[in-house]
Amino acid sequence: MYKTYILGNGGFAQEVFEQIILTKQSDNFGGFIIIKQEKAHSISEDGVRVFKYPENCSFILGTSNAAWREMFIEHFTNHYPLNINHFPNVSAINCHISQTSRIGVGNVFLSFSLLNANAEVGNFNTFNCYSSIHHDCVVGDNNFFHQYASARSCTVIGNSNILEAGEVLFEDMNNNEILSMGVVHGDGKVQ
Repeated sequence: MYKTYILGNGGFAQEVFEQIILTKQSDNFGGFIIIKQEKAHSISEDGVRVFKYPENCSFILGTSNAAWREMFIEHFTNHYPLNINHFPNVSAINCHISQTSRIGVGNVFLSFSLLNANAEVGNFNTFNCYSSIHHDCVVGDNNFFHQYASARSCTVIGNSNILEAGEVLFEDMNNNEILSMGVVHGDGKVQ
């Protein structure tokens, strides 16, 4: 049985813990992981320890911070193969994921998030509470949809983008952009 770790230990990691781990989707919780001075550390009931990279473990991305997300993804995909065993897709019990959608690995779907018909989602995307991706959208890798963020039908979203809370995307997004106050902003460096 794989031991599950949450990558991050802030407020958002606590939301993931409550909606995914405490709802018994993982009976073997290992703790929260942070990276300090390029070393991973596990924070659990046993205290803080340097992470030893055991073979049978899985990881859930639990941060909204763009720089930390990139760091976690790079660090752990250098230590583990990119597959559903090590980077499972996880979902709150009350989200909706269409049976006609296609999903990569490492995606997180929190309460009342919606992935609609024929949508295609890459790896390591996070869909916060009440966020929605409508039919025939294409979502790349490592995007973060804050609560109530939405992408209308047939939009294409590149990689490493942030859709702020309550925003609705009506146009395509490239890479490293932010949708905020109804406008897509991008200089290639989401921080």
